[in-house]
Amino acid sequence: MKIQNKQTLLLLLAAMTLLLFQAACGSDAESACGKVEFRKENTVTVRMEAAATSLNPILPGPGYNRYAAANIFQTLANVEPKTLEMVPILIKKIPEVYTMAEGPYQGLLAYDFEIYDEAKWDDGSPVTANDFLFSLKIIHHPSLPLGEWLGYFEYLKTVEADPNNPKKFTAYFTEYYILALETLCQFPIYPAYRYDPDGVLSNVPLADLRDPIKAQQLVKANPALAAWADDFQSARFANDKTAISGSGPYQVESFDVDQGVVFVKKANWWGDALVDDNPYLAAWPDKIIYRFVKDEAPAESLIRKGELDVVPALSPAKFLELKSDACLGLRYGFELVGANSYGRLMVNMQKPGLADKEVRQALAHAIDYNYLLHTVWQGMAERCVSPANPAKPFYARDLVPYPYDIQKAEDLLAAAGWTDTNGDGTADKTIDGQRVELNLNMMVAGASEISSQAAKSIQATARNAGIGLNIVDEDIRVISQKTRQGDYDLAITGATLFPGLLEMYQTFHSKSIGAGNRYGFSNPEMDRLIEAIRTEPDEARRNVLYIQAQTILYDELPEIFLYAPQQRLVANKRFDYVLSPNRPGYYEGYFKLREDLQ
Repeated sequence: MKIQNKQTLLLLLAAMTLLLFQAACGSDAESACGKVEFRKENTVTVRMEAAATSLNPILPGPGYNRYAAANIFQTLANVEPKTLEMVPILIKKIPEVYTMAEGPYQGLLAYDFEIYDEAKWDDGSPVTANDFLFSLKIIHHPSLPLGEWLGYFEYLKTVEADPNNPKKFTAYFTEYYILALETLCQFPIYPAYRYDPDGVLSNVPLADLRDPIKAQQLVKANPALAAWADDFQSARFANDKTAISGSGPYQVESFDVDQGVVFVKKANWWGDALVDDNPYLAAWPDKIIYRFVKDEAPAESLIRKGELDVVPALSPAKFLELKSDACLGLRYGFELVGANSYGRLMVNMQKPGLADKEVRQALAHAIDYNYLLHTVWQGMAERCVSPANPAKPFYARDLVPYPYDIQKAEDLLAAAGWTDTNGDGTADKTIDGQRVELNLNMMVAGASEISSQAAKSIQATARNAGIGLNIVDEDIRVISQKTRQGDYDLAITGATLFPGLLEMYQTFHSKSIGAGNRYGFSNPEMDRLIEAIRTEPDEARRNVLYIQAQTILYDELPEIFLYAPQQRLVANKRFDYVLSPNRPGYYEGYFKLREDLQ
């Protein structure tokens, strides 16, 4: 017993010594930097490196639109920050799928939903199944540019509201679909009373809208339906705070594309009463400000003044520079979170030259990946070989990333008939009787230091292989628009690494060309695999199909996979904050002002 007491005493003395040492270090830092005074207002200010342009989140646009609008428009469920599992938001619980045993839908798969009794719109009316149906009809309106959404609903048979309870409804699917539940749970729910006060769209049966031919006929026969679509896409529902409304905890205080967006919390918001039972309804800040700060120099100035609370996506060099500043460390946490996106070089396969697989492969071999990883990214990124999340069991780990090999690139170009016949340093080829030089435009978001550095490196190394690349600086919004329209050769962009199962129909299926398939990529075997993956319930068999699909992408290269970077987030220590591998990496509504500052 005496020995145990001595050991205990030694452990206590060691712990006290460590605490005293840490306190001394903290005191030294405070002595050198001065006492940190934290702002006490319960306002979270988020730096956006590109502006949100619209608060109508279902329409195509940059991701910043959706991130901002999520404070207004809720979904049935959301992704839990740490586990990445679905958790209820507008509904009481996540439903289990079952098979209908009898009735008109016998044999179909069904999901039962029930919206919270307390869930209300801004006018005090309840959020109901009809609002869900109305929002689903928006996706199916033939005059709206929502083709990317439609692929997710291919196996949906119908949705029926409970005649005895307006808060309940059931969704029926013709067969198993890997994202059936996520599809139903993760599109924004709009208030029908605000966005369709005359019932123009609400009164159209969902079945009619799901029939493409009948839907087009309805629009031609009913001019009000076309007029409704025009109004829905108008500036009124994009930036007018008097028109934009949802069931979420915040409302728009101000919106300026050049400055940012300010949200203020609603008084007596319905979700506050349920936070003890459902913590995912938490909305702690009184105000959330998205401040558009394009360049890093002014962003750094605001960080040093303590005027930003969430700063994502700093360049690695700037992130490391600020992290090394002991004084800033008293005010901010510098966090590295797992990869939730990947960098890619998008390829328009409809363009001359790029239609040749060998040219795309040559370009993949003409990129100095080590430079991108270790110089541009400062070691905070890794190679990836597909759009699948590297943390998932279906990621194709056996595929060897394309190595930087200029000789291999030249050989591939020559195999496709591209050689430098006139000695100007650029490969050329005779097409339809005319010599065509292999000169391509490569769009890049000039505001992104990372993308600019990557583009300059790719331009220089590709030139060594005989591929001429002209860097075209564009705003990210322009890049998004032009790639959707097929108006590009190459483009450096980022893409999400989804936290769940990977659905490739919208991106790589031939039927999605002109919508989410921005490459003009068409491959019958890939189409077959995508269709098989979507409806395969057995995980082991599905994973085999995933590997086969990734192998085709690896070979065909509609996009060249560059890197999967770690998220770099700077967060103000005046908050207890919640970060996540889920994009954008932070849950601003869960930022809770420290008790000592309240």
